Amino acid sequence: MLSTLLGTLGAPARKSRFFSGTSPRVWTRQYARNAEELHLAHLVERGLLRREARRVLGVFPSLRHVPGDPDLTGATRWRFGQAEARDFPDARSRALAGLVSATGLAGTLTTTGREGRSAMRTARRTHWIASAVHQNVRQSRSSSAGGGGG
Repeated sequence: MLSTLLGTLGAPARKSRFFSGTSPRVWTRQYARNAEELHLAHLVERGLLRREARRVLGVFPSLRHVPGDPDLTGATRWRFGQAEARDFPDARSRALAGLVSATGLAGTLTTTGREGRSAMRTARRTHWIASAVHQNVRQSRSSSAGGGGG
């Protein structure tokens, strides 16, 4: 989207002593409306917004953009399940598995049961970031559990 707008700038004009290229004022006047429309179209395409066409007073057409209902977790869960089925083949998936285990979500996200939790626990122990997160989560849980809150 941004590349489309920047493509409208074109090459700089011949350099003169005082001015080179497109005037920002002229460019903004020409493309400001297009920028907003491109941005809204991109959000609709991603499912973050929905377009609703209505008529005001039954006569004047009106277009509204309201929040959509995107599925932000479906694709991520599918990719995680694919990585788990292949025993977390790359460093990125192993790091993610370790962080899932460190935060206590292994039981919720695993599709292979005990074997999946065990693989995530191993990843947690071998990746220093996951180990650090696990220690912080344990420390946070122990301090909130026994702390006589107020």
